[in-house]
Amino acid sequence: MKLHLVCADERLYPELCDLVRAYAPHIHEDVDAPEFTVVASDEGEYSVQIRFGEFCFGDTQPLRQGEDLIMHKRRYKRFAKSRVYRALRTLCGVSLPYGSLTGIRPTKLYYDLQAEGEDPKSMLADYFDVSPAKIQLIEDIVETQRGVYREDIEAYNHFANIPVCPTRCAYCSFIAEVYRRVEKQIPEYAKNLAEDVEGFFALGKRRRAIYVGGGTPTAIPAVYLGEILRAFHAEGEEFTVEAGRPETITPDHIAVMKEAGVTRVSVNPQSFKGETLARIGRAHTVEDIYKAYRLVKEAGFDVNMDLITMLPGESLEDFAATLSETLRLRPENITVHSLSIKRGSTLCLAGYDNAMDNELAEKMSEYAYRTLREAGYRPYYMYRQKNTQGRLENVGYTLPGKACVYNVDIMEETHSIHASGAGAISKRVFPSAGRIERLAEIKEVKGYNERIAELVEKKKKFFAE
Repeated sequence: MKLHLVCADERLYPELCDLVRAYAPHIHEDVDAPEFTVVASDEGEYSVQIRFGEFCFGDTQPLRQGEDLIMHKRRYKRFAKSRVYRALRTLCGVSLPYGSLTGIRPTKLYYDLQAEGEDPKSMLADYFDVSPAKIQLIEDIVETQRGVYREDIEAYNHFANIPVCPTRCAYCSFIAEVYRRVEKQIPEYAKNLAEDVEGFFALGKRRRAIYVGGGTPTAIPAVYLGEILRAFHAEGEEFTVEAGRPETITPDHIAVMKEAGVTRVSVNPQSFKGETLARIGRAHTVEDIYKAYRLVKEAGFDVNMDLITMLPGESLEDFAATLSETLRLRPENITVHSLSIKRGSTLCLAGYDNAMDNELAEKMSEYAYRTLREAGYRPYYMYRQKNTQGRLENVGYTLPGKACVYNVDIMEETHSIHASGAGAISKRVFPSAGRIERLAEIKEVKGYNERIAELVEKKKKFFAE
């Protein structure tokens, strides 16, 4: 069902759109000219009036005196979203797991509420209408983050992006290029990226963690990956390489990662069902997963393994079998993703949509949470995406003492990040001002090579100001 949101206040429109979009499948098809109208104001008091056909809902809330402009806008947006959510819930008779929350980072809201002097648990339940199960998940993550969250906030995280993959997965819409199409550009890219990374290291900034992502960094030849990794001059800090595609991990890649001081490597099965791997465009087999895992563990790296719920054709039993096999290997970290149907992905273009099967999505999510906790893992970071099945989340689970520092920092937005490479985004965090500034690189490998001098100079100014 398509709904037309009418909202005169442009500040509210994007996030209210997300709420209305979440409920569109639950609106009866026989509604004529479906305009969902929101009239909201923050002058004198917070007020919201909502109309949808014969349905009408309104509410007000007094302003708090003496608040700064940032806090005023924040409370206004929260109020409008919570009232629109309650109107939609009443209209459709359907509750969402995260209530009125549409943001990527529910745990960041938890920390914000604490800083504002609120009781986060009661606010999440009573104001934002988050379900008890999701409140428990958020609280578990906050507890697991103790000892990692906001430590040494003056230190930087150091990131490099290698947006290259051996093939494109059916669910993917990331800015990543297939290796065979950029193969000739990789030697120059490795040289430029290494010099970019070296430039930041030469500044002598305190460094908290290093992360090399993509794409699939191990999709490029080991000689070029090694050139990039050595440029970090790792000194014992956490150092992660996102080597997600098992078929790309070779003894040569293992050797250059070991030499450069890498401490943590991702080996991402997504599923242990061969038919599913073929269906979603993965070029590896189940046996490739075992082979890559043995190589990485024998080299002494900590390992993260990514799994995805709600993959096409998979049942709860299929997902349970994948999780069981992952637990048999017992990597230090396991990330459970809820499938997100991205615009531009093969699945989206093919019309794949199981958005109404929210019951199965929740069962898979709950099964993962329960099973992983019983196995000794604890959730330690979370993020949400648009168009995610069941309006759920992606959760990283960790064995005690093995949480990835970089993942916590980037999800909670607590530390500045110096980022290099095509598609990378640098970030400066100003905690006292409650402000974050971002600087994006050009997205394509070819463009990065052609404009490297300009990009490096722009980044120098960004971090100097």
